[in-house]
Amino acid sequence: MENKKCTDINILSYFASLRHDSERKCPYCGCTHTVLYGKYNGKQRYICKSCKKTFNDFTNTPIARTHFPEKWEAFIKCTIEGLSLKAAAREIGVSYVTLFYWRHKLLSALKMVKQNKMQGKFELENFFLKFSRKGQKSIEHNEKRVHDQSVSYINISNNKVCVITALDSHKNIYSRAVGTGRMNAMDMENYIGKILNKNKQAVSRPKSFFAMFFKRKKIREINKYLDNSSEAVKYRRDCMEWMYRFRGVATKYLNNYLSLFKFLKSSNFNNISSTINIFIEAISKINIENTYINMRNAEVCFN
Repeated sequence: MENKKCTDINILSYFASLRHDSERKCPYCGCTHTVLYGKYNGKQRYICKSCKKTFNDFTNTPIARTHFPEKWEAFIKCTIEGLSLKAAAREIGVSYVTLFYWRHKLLSALKMVKQNKMQGKFELENFFLKFSRKGQKSIEHNEKRVHDQSVSYINISNNKVCVITALDSHKNIYSRAVGTGRMNAMDMENYIGKILNKNKQAVSRPKSFFAMFFKRKKIREINKYLDNSSEAVKYRRDCMEWMYRFRGVATKYLNNYLSLFKFLKSSNFNNISSTINIFIEAISKINIENTYINMRNAEVCFN
């Protein structure tokens, strides 16, 4: 499908323009043999001649099954500005419970945006967050619900979530929670190994599993350790400060929020209008089938 420029365009019109393409694809089977099939609730419907399923302009997109799709631009703006759900609900005029599901449909879509590979020299570090069960009803009274701060590497247990962050000189970013407890060289291979592209130099913290991983990949570790001026350290610090505004993030949603922050840092963070357009372009290319039920019943998953 031809790329369409999304500049100060209404979100509903933009999604509709994608479906009106001469090679309109079925969101279920990918077939391009689709035709108009009347309207339902004021929305144009189509039918696929191959799988015989009907769909509209928003089927399997983050704004599918939402009652106020015209308010998504305002919602995205509130998300970028980091407003709480209740503050955003007052701003937009919908229930904060509705916005909870909207937020996680948006974040789930962003998590599926293609990860760019690292190029040239890169910085690599990991840090640990406390495991959080925020939002669960059956929780121990003495168990904290929030990611209040990063924790020391000395006392690492399976209650701690490991986040790996990598940044290169071309502003490509990898930031992901990969599991609980201590990491090893094989873990690094499973996650970071997939996004390297003939990288030969790296800067990291002096940890044995980093050294073993670099040896396996034949990457030369530059004799310089990460400090407070390093891009990876600055990124981690900014990310922690940004997540604090949400008053804690449940571990099962942690990668969603990490994907959002990465997306914001990769785009023009200071230009709200431009960032909204980039958001709309990105989520329009994602085929996602999230429903309120499977979001509510989500389990912790690091894949």
